[in-house]
Amino acid sequence: MQKTINFFLFLVVTNFSFSQNIEPLELAKKLLSKVIFEDIEKYSKGEFKGHPNGEDLGEGVKLNFRLLNQTKNIALVNVTIMDSLGKGLDTYLHFEKDSIWKINAFRALAMTGMLEMIKSEFEKFSESEIDSLIISEKDNDHKMFESKEDFKYQLDNIKLTLEIDDNIIKHFNQNKKEFLQLKKKVSKIKFNKKEASYRQINLKEKLESNYENLLLNSITTSFYCDECFEFIIGGMVDNTVGYLYVKDIKNLPKINPSRIIMIREIGNGWYLFKTT
Repeated sequence: MQKTINFFLFLVVTNFSFSQNIEPLELAKKLLSKVIFEDIEKYSKGEFKGHPNGEDLGEGVKLNFRLLNQTKNIALVNVTIMDSLGKGLDTYLHFEKDSIWKINAFRALAMTGMLEMIKSEFEKFSESEIDSLIISEKDNDHKMFESKEDFKYQLDNIKLTLEIDDNIIKHFNQNKKEFLQLKKKVSKIKFNKKEASYRQINLKEKLESNYENLLLNSITTSFYCDECFEFIIGGMVDNTVGYLYVKDIKNLPKINPSRIIMIREIGNGWYLFKTT
């Protein structure tokens, strides 16, 4: 009889523990559901205090969930939030596991408000206003634009920086041939050993082209991994978005809510990444 009772208690405890260990993808969906998440404190740790959650989202919002990474102890879920007007924002839920999976950080590309303002102002310029601005700044050493083409490049660069991840990857795939050619040229550049380990490659000087149609802001050897290159699109300060090329997957950097907030595989050594 005692053995039967002990076995029954074991099943109860086991089933209770199992029921509490919600997988990261399902936990993200539960967090952002319109149904109130009663036990949210049990699944939160570190800086995450239960917000944002489903109650913070407006009406007509659509969510798309994607598991980007999951190992034994950490996980990353991408949540794309689309409003009723079709404007999207990509966010990232970082998870850690102790006895159960818990949310420890919520991230998105930071400091985009200034870029939104610049984009809005740029889009108001008429063709004649752009011409007048370029002429008025002709002899200015700190001019905003060199030409109409430069104006268009800067506007399109900001737009791509603010795009949802699916569209940033789409841009890469649409220009894949040129990205591969660019990577090949970058890989052949020889650096003096005295140069710093984090080296910015000047597109015009070292590559004899600005590759404007790729909408890149700069290219650097990676601070985060060996034999890697960062093809930076843009951002503000150290909050950046770009493409990462990793020659050997073993060198792929680890995600971290304090630095690399997301990495998403594109294919053949290429990744989309964002920092903070």
